[in-house]
Amino acid sequence: IAIQSAYRGFRTRQMVEAHKEMMPDLNCAQVHDATLKIQSAYRGFRTRKELKEELPDLQAADVAAATVKIQAAYKGFKTRQMIKQHKEILPDLNCAQVQDATVKIQSAYRGFKTR
Repeated sequence: IAIQSAYRGFRTRQMVEAHKEMMPDLNCAQVHDATLKIQSAYRGFRTRKELKEELPDLQAADVAAATVKIQAAYKGFKTRQMIKQHKEILPDLNCAQVQDATVKIQSAYRGFKTR
């Protein structure tokens, strides 16, 4: 067994020496970039796989109820935000100029409607 092991080691070292010209230089910038790209792709794959295992069953009733509750809270938040923005833009309805303009618009529309 020792002789076999020594011979296999010898043969492998010879094959490595013979193929050394075909092997890329590991200090080359292109090899380094390719290595980083392969590693990042694998790490992303591994992370997505781990996350997929940790995710809850989206068809479960409690997950669906929580989803609806979160969506309702978010929609309420966005609505309150939009109302707050429009309050700043909208004119004061109790202002005399606004009331005069309202009466003019209404009278013009009523005149148009009767003709």
